[in-house]
Amino acid sequence: MNARRFYSMLRKLRARLGALLLTMAMSVSMGAGAFAAQPQAQIGSKTYATLWQALEAVKNGQTVEVLKDISNQELTLFRDRSEAFSITIDLNGHTISESTTNSPAISILAGNTSVAPQVTIKDGVLRCTSRTSLGSPYGSGIWIESLEKTCKPVVTLQHMDISAANDAGINCIDAEARILSANITGYDDAVYAQDAGVYILSGRFLAANGTDKGKNGALVTANKGKISMTSPDAIIRPADWKAKKSALVEVTWFEDVPRYWWYYNDVYSMARRNIVSGTSCWTFEPEKSITRAEIVTLLAKASGENVSKYSGSTSFGDVAANAWYNKFIGWAAAKGVVSGYGYHTFGPNDTVTREQLAVMLLNYQQKIMKKAVVKKVTPPQFTDAAQVSPWARAAVAAIAGEKIISGVAQRDGSVQLQPQANATRAQACAMLNHLLAL
Repeated sequence: MNARRFYSMLRKLRARLGALLLTMAMSVSMGAGAFAAQPQAQIGSKTYATLWQALEAVKNGQTVEVLKDISNQELTLFRDRSEAFSITIDLNGHTISESTTNSPAISILAGNTSVAPQVTIKDGVLRCTSRTSLGSPYGSGIWIESLEKTCKPVVTLQHMDISAANDAGINCIDAEARILSANITGYDDAVYAQDAGVYILSGRFLAANGTDKGKNGALVTANKGKISMTSPDAIIRPADWKAKKSALVEVTWFEDVPRYWWYYNDVYSMARRNIVSGTSCWTFEPEKSITRAEIVTLLAKASGENVSKYSGSTSFGDVAANAWYNKFIGWAAAKGVVSGYGYHTFGPNDTVTREQLAVMLLNYQQKIMKKAVVKKVTPPQFTDAAQVSPWARAAVAAIAGEKIISGVAQRDGSVQLQPQANATRAQACAMLNHLLAL
């Protein structure tokens, strides 16, 4: 990677110029009209006309809040002082982008210091769209480097979207990157670790071009660099990404599914079997109501059948031919697992009540699994049993006896079925997981 090393030398020169270069860069920004009425950043109650100023002023323990989208400022945070420095850059949903030069959207650099600077960047977008010289080492989304190799800077990324049209989404050189949750796309690799450690908890990593140094892969190391996954519970696809040098690697770990929660094993069981997906690589939204389209998708995937032949087979007027759920609804209707409402409607985005889900699961058991109902337990006396609709009573009784559905314990010790309540994504996973275990 000679070009990368050449760029590194340029970075060292830039670092040694220190405050002089910073002042010049700020002057350029001023000349370009950066000092607009609306400030770009804030630390505590104090606002700053530019993010450059905020990065120069921020102190240990503080948070820089970004107040607007920022473009073409060649942002750099440089530390060469041997004192504690741990800060957060909160993008607040905003974007930092670079499009006119082959520079990263932002660079985090450490000079001659014995104390590792620690920077957390969260909740936003870093993007370099310049394509002046494809495959050059200039246009990454973020560049992280220890220029003097005395101490490795540590950058933590959380809830981030990072992309580069020219080079790696992340270039990490003689440094450390902790990727808690991020979608990262690069031209030749998503993450490049040279003499660096990159630790991934969750995220999606794509190399759009798929090649770097003659190797394929979204996650690339050089020299003593290493890239590793930090959670033993993470779902990694493909599992053998190192051997395959995969251009797309997805690491799923749901931050909103606590290990100690009742649905943890059920959600992860369904996710590992590729029956259910999260709303991102790090969120599942377990308490969100499940829709009719989502539940038939789960059932179709659980069947193991190739449902592509059912694309376009449905006659429901509210199921578009190009909708992602078209083939799954076609499968469910053809198999008699789920029916429509009449008048040729299906209601794909409608929520599903717990009693409706009970009927669907019983249909699946009898028509797809070909298993008769076998009573395993005596269900508790549900205090709201009278609220079960007449058409759902047989199904509710059957799957309650199979311990597929259970009630919700109340503070007074009673148990409610809550048949009219919307089924959540977590409840659907738990009930389907129990059904498949029969």
